[in-house]
Amino acid sequence: MEAPTDEKGGDEIMPAPISIKGTKGQLFKEKSKKLKCCVQYPSDEPLLKGEVLKKVSRGGQTATRKYFVTPDLFCLKWEATGKLSMLKDKIRRNPNTIDLASIVRLQSGVTTAKLHRMDSKTSLARGRCFSIILAFGKTIDFICSDDEQYGRWYNGLLSLVNRLRTARLQDPEKAFLYQIWIHGDVNHDGMLSRSEVEKVTHTLNHALKSKPELRRMFSDSDMDHDGELDFDEYCNLMIQLRHRPELDTLFDPRANGKSFLTSEAFSAFLTWNGHSSDEIQTILESFTVDDQCTRPLFRRYIASSWNSWAKPAMLALHQDMTMPISHYFIASSHNTYLEGDQLQSNSSVNMYISALLRSCRCVEIDCWDGDDGQPIVYHGRTLTTKIKFFDVIKAIQANAFVTSPYPVVISLENHCSEAQQVIMADMMVLTFGDQLHIQDPENDVLPSPESLKYKFLLKGKQGAQVDEKAGDSESDEDDEGKDNDSPSKKSEEIKRRPSQALPVKKKSSVAPELAAICYFKGVHFHDFEASKSWQCNQMSSFSESKTKKLATDQKLAFVELNRKHVSRIYPSGMRVDSSNYNPLLGWTTGSQLVALNYQTSDLPMRLNHGMFSQNGNCGYVLKPPSMLSEIGTYRRAIQSVTVQVFSGQQLPKPQGEKKGEIIDPYVMLDLVSDGNSIQKKSQTIQDNGLNPNWNFEAKFDVGLEAACHILVLTVMDYDLDRDDLIGFAALPLTCIREGYRTVPLHAGDGSRTGPYEFASLFCHFSFEELHEEEGKA
Repeated sequence: MEAPTDEKGGDEIMPAPISIKGTKGQLFKEKSKKLKCCVQYPSDEPLLKGEVLKKVSRGGQTATRKYFVTPDLFCLKWEATGKLSMLKDKIRRNPNTIDLASIVRLQSGVTTAKLHRMDSKTSLARGRCFSIILAFGKTIDFICSDDEQYGRWYNGLLSLVNRLRTARLQDPEKAFLYQIWIHGDVNHDGMLSRSEVEKVTHTLNHALKSKPELRRMFSDSDMDHDGELDFDEYCNLMIQLRHRPELDTLFDPRANGKSFLTSEAFSAFLTWNGHSSDEIQTILESFTVDDQCTRPLFRRYIASSWNSWAKPAMLALHQDMTMPISHYFIASSHNTYLEGDQLQSNSSVNMYISALLRSCRCVEIDCWDGDDGQPIVYHGRTLTTKIKFFDVIKAIQANAFVTSPYPVVISLENHCSEAQQVIMADMMVLTFGDQLHIQDPENDVLPSPESLKYKFLLKGKQGAQVDEKAGDSESDEDDEGKDNDSPSKKSEEIKRRPSQALPVKKKSSVAPELAAICYFKGVHFHDFEASKSWQCNQMSSFSESKTKKLATDQKLAFVELNRKHVSRIYPSGMRVDSSNYNPLLGWTTGSQLVALNYQTSDLPMRLNHGMFSQNGNCGYVLKPPSMLSEIGTYRRAIQSVTVQVFSGQQLPKPQGEKKGEIIDPYVMLDLVSDGNSIQKKSQTIQDNGLNPNWNFEAKFDVGLEAACHILVLTVMDYDLDRDDLIGFAALPLTCIREGYRTVPLHAGDGSRTGPYEFASLFCHFSFEELHEEEGKA
């Protein structure tokens, strides 16, 4: 299914066809000592010549800047157009450039907090607005002067980034070298001086032990002895800087004193490393020349997707998707609209787009009466900003099935009057049309994800009164925990704006028009015995505290309930900082919709990332067999897992920043399973993010019948004050291949753009089955 191109849509950067030419088949060419990118673009293109655009600031103000794409087509730059603006930029030291490779996606329309804020002051022409979405929620937002300018810049940037990403996919090694070169060649003369090389090493997060060492490497690489390095000489220097001794121990014994592996020796290594015969043939064709695998080619194989940590079949869509929807864990978001904390942060449509493009399959909408008669979305009775309900559902419709065809559940936290509930229902019927799945009264069995492809399922209260006052009621469950879990009391401690009077507590019935289009009917949970009389599509939501109590006192009954019905778990209202609980709290009870704050980069979200990276990243993971059958006993295998983390490659600074100190990285291993979490930590390597070597080993014993086992590898930057996250990888244990493997790292928000595109760990994994023991499902 093609992604809709509605103005609310987010355009994920997708590969596009491109013709790349260069000397010796390389991606880039060096000519007359001037390096030029071979992705051609018309010289009179406005993006290269530059054009004045309006940029929206955080406060909802606009500033005019001249924007242009650099001649190498790698960066977007801007400069002030007036003396006062130039002075302000200089004083504030505002950055004036971004790498096009760091762009996560482009979005058209009013979708970000900055544009929402400006739109609330003066109605914007949505067809002339677009945003550049970067990692960690950063955005650059534009308002174009007319439709033609919008077309030039939105479509032009989208095309350029598509081309650049395709080029990088064709030769990632060359792309990495060229990216560093571009930023190192400060004076743009096509050469690197010694001082520029010193800055390159800092950019690479690598501190050489001494300046004489750098002089030696520089001299060894300067083949024509002119005191500067051209691109080929620079590449030779990078080979020295990026030397990987841990690969020598694999390569040298098999090379028998030669500078290459024969095809036979390389094939034997691949067999030993766990590749199939079909894989080996393809790898030999890709990483040998004249039946020889040289050291650089061996390194490229090690870093390639052919040597990924994951069993390809396990990460692909492979599970049976025809079982009832209650048999699956479903990627779920809590208060999806929020960018930050639960009390004062911005609400934005972009958060829905971001979650859906990460294959989140359940989003939440807090609906309140708008002053103009149109429903709005925000965290009620707090200082969070407000966005339009219609904008939200249009964004959901446009982006729901870009990355996954499987159904999206929309959890409605409804605080609207009956009149505005009717408006909500009309808007959703108009927007979703026949993609809305409505209950079939003749069917008393839950449908499957396969039968619900490209469908929306609304979750709402069933015939109960709607509380137009409560902030975070999630009131499908009983009253336990709500006194402690409500953020309303906390929000009252905040100094409110004069215009924000506390609303009078009122009760409204659920409008029949809205109830009629809700498939999942939220009902009050009394006890497990009473739930046996529920209709198949009736469900309850449970607070974090209630879930803990049920998981402790009545876990087997909870698992059985979740075999037949869907339930939703949500964070404690006391988590006003938008922190997350351990999602295994819900998964171990079989709960499907374990809702997390997607805006928070913490260990629970890394576990969520790992859980749903399997099965094609479709947002649905089939529960283990022990949760799908009647309660009984089973034989549980105990397995020993050994993880060796040898080294890291191209580790960025925290949040991908270009400036700052050279990092001091260490690795934490967390193996998280049912009711159990084990953490191991490596030593810290000082001043080296380019190629740190830890040679760190950890062993774990696990039971294979748990709801899930996820191994989280987290790279941190040691600091005397507070250690910062560099990157992470979350690996479902069942998906890991044994052998020597490359593990790509993700930024805290799960993205892999900009410097994270090249960041990885080199590891070895091995498994040994120890014994079996009897357990109860």
